[in-house]
Amino acid sequence: MASEDPPSLALKQALCYTCWNISSNLSRCLACKRVSYCSKNCQKQDWNRNHKALCKKLVALNESKGYLPSSNRCWKDYYAEQVYHSLILMISYEPYCYHCYRRESQIEDGARLKTCQYCRLTSFCPSCQPTHPSAECATLQVIATDDRILVDLRRRTGRSSTIAFTGLPRQQHFPLASATDWYDYYTRLSDKGGLRFKMNRDLKYQGHDRKEREFVEGIRYGTNTTTYQLTLLAAIEAIIPNVSTRASINLHIIGAAGAEFASAPAFEELLHLLPSLTALHLSFVGKNVFVPHEEGTKTQDLHTLQCCTTCTTMGRSISFTTWRGPYHAYVDTDSYKTPDLAAAFHSGFSVDEQADWYPTIEYLAHASHPTLFTAARNFEILGEMEIWKSLGAAFVRNAEVNKWKGMSPSLVVYGDRPNEVSYRNHWWYIVEQK
Repeated sequence: MASEDPPSLALKQALCYTCWNISSNLSRCLACKRVSYCSKNCQKQDWNRNHKALCKKLVALNESKGYLPSSNRCWKDYYAEQVYHSLILMISYEPYCYHCYRRESQIEDGARLKTCQYCRLTSFCPSCQPTHPSAECATLQVIATDDRILVDLRRRTGRSSTIAFTGLPRQQHFPLASATDWYDYYTRLSDKGGLRFKMNRDLKYQGHDRKEREFVEGIRYGTNTTTYQLTLLAAIEAIIPNVSTRASINLHIIGAAGAEFASAPAFEELLHLLPSLTALHLSFVGKNVFVPHEEGTKTQDLHTLQCCTTCTTMGRSISFTTWRGPYHAYVDTDSYKTPDLAAAFHSGFSVDEQADWYPTIEYLAHASHPTLFTAARNFEILGEMEIWKSLGAAFVRNAEVNKWKGMSPSLVVYGDRPNEVSYRNHWWYIVEQK
């Protein structure tokens, strides 16, 4: 199971690093003190898998740091260390004191960090007060809950995402814009009305039944998957005046990678919420797109997604194609057809791979179709707006917080402050067609 990136709790040594078991009797690696295990067997598995090669490097890193006093140390000092060692995941998430930003290798010899008993994701050294803001702790408790959901989900199904959308197609169109938030979507537009008085606007359970609590936590966690479809639907409503009567829609997903493919079954929600829609076509385009054969950049195979029995009986369908390569190259192929909407989720084009993205961004600034963009953090949006401004782009929707962002927070490794969190598709905007 630990072949994938471990949950935050495992990286913070609150779960076994190998099997992700929740245990009150975890034992740390005596050499590097950076990973914890629930048994000798789990420790041996991790040692043989990759820790043997990594442990010596971590020990050397601990020795190179040595003791640091708690005074006069600031967040920038910790941040600089993070960036320097960014290639090693467990160093990026290594526990540190919430107040003086020291790692365990930097505090008094033999002393240990103490973990917050509520969130298990915040630590304190012996020299500092073991407290942090209650609202922040509550958010981190959500991350801890979601980690446990993830562990259970992978054990039961082998998957890391869950989908909770409308069970049956709606017979009448209710605009997504009429919903205030996810609570409205689930209890009024979708079919989870029975939960109206059992969860709040933040999708937190308000009762005492364990099974109901697990269900509510599951649909909140599932928003990290269906955020893609609802964000797309909100954009479609913003650009297509007659969306309630449209029979077909063509969407291009630019820079598509694992998260977009994991959410693919949830695209049926567009069929369920748009009663007139009978055909939805998706094109996944990007350098990391999976293609079924080596010549995926030259040819496209048409695939279909399995829909529910009701949609299938009604003759409704979802088809998709994949193309590996940059979008600006795709538009010059015979396979290209102008989409109703293109979308790039978390492209990060103002931060990462700017040179690779720029020709695509330059094309989209004056494309014959609108393009939706999302980002997790505000500084990404600010950087992107500068680039669009230099290209003379206009917007159907200016950059703003997306009410269909995922409701499951994630810890930010290189944050501007301790315990900063981000949300999937937190920000969004739509570039206007020319």
